[in-house]
Amino acid sequence: MPDFSDKTVIITGASTGIGRATAIAFHDAGARLVLAARSSDILAQLSTDLGGPDRALPVTTDVSDPDQCQALIERAVAQFGGVDVLINNAGMVVSGRFEHLQPDDIERQFAVNFFGVVYCTRAALPYLKQSQGVIVNISSVAGFLGTPTASAYSASKAALNSLGQSLRAELKPYGIGVSTVCPYFTSGAQLAQKGVIREGSLHKSERKQHKWQRHPPGQQTSEQVAAAILKAAERRPRLVVLSPVGRLIWRFNRLAPWLTHWLLERGVDRL
Repeated sequence: MPDFSDKTVIITGASTGIGRATAIAFHDAGARLVLAARSSDILAQLSTDLGGPDRALPVTTDVSDPDQCQALIERAVAQFGGVDVLINNAGMVVSGRFEHLQPDDIERQFAVNFFGVVYCTRAALPYLKQSQGVIVNISSVAGFLGTPTASAYSASKAALNSLGQSLRAELKPYGIGVSTVCPYFTSGAQLAQKGVIREGSLHKSERKQHKWQRHPPGQQTSEQVAAAILKAAERRPRLVVLSPVGRLIWRFNRLAPWLTHWLLERGVDRL
């Protein structure tokens, strides 16, 4: 296991799913944690489970608010003296046919998935320069292709992929690593529960879903994604695409985009 002893790790979206699993993984690797999410009670319980505020500081944060992101970083520095790793994990999904989405839906999607990363990264940057630390952005395989009924989500993750590529080049002279981790379907991620679901969405109740929607091929667990995030923070790769099925989709879209578009169109016809 990578050793993050005496390293300060900030994790947004830490209360559930991938964020919670990532917090546990970094705790087991010896890190001092700063846990950020909107759910104060759940966050406080996770902090207690991981040793209390001296080891895992809970900070209630809505990443769509730049002032709260600034306060998050300042609390981390006041408590632990700096920032070594920033895990931009907070996210939500807007799902439904584009014609049924409201402008506010799309703005909310970008406020959390994209601008939340921007705000946290800007606030943490001076301290990451001091530590020559690393930024790990949690994106999605959906960021590589425009997924039907998830246009806003796919667009926000595509923007995040591009941001990560730009930052990696810009920040390398300061010794800062930037990695983008793209999970595929992940059990326990709870995106839909925190999302905006409109007409035509594939994020239906389990009772109305097809079997492949409840258990998609290549689905991974939150713990498997957390292990990949931990490794990315240690090795600092440019891009990590998770699960064999996720990597297959990514490669198909690069090498045979016409086939990807044909499959997407066929999928829409069956909705």
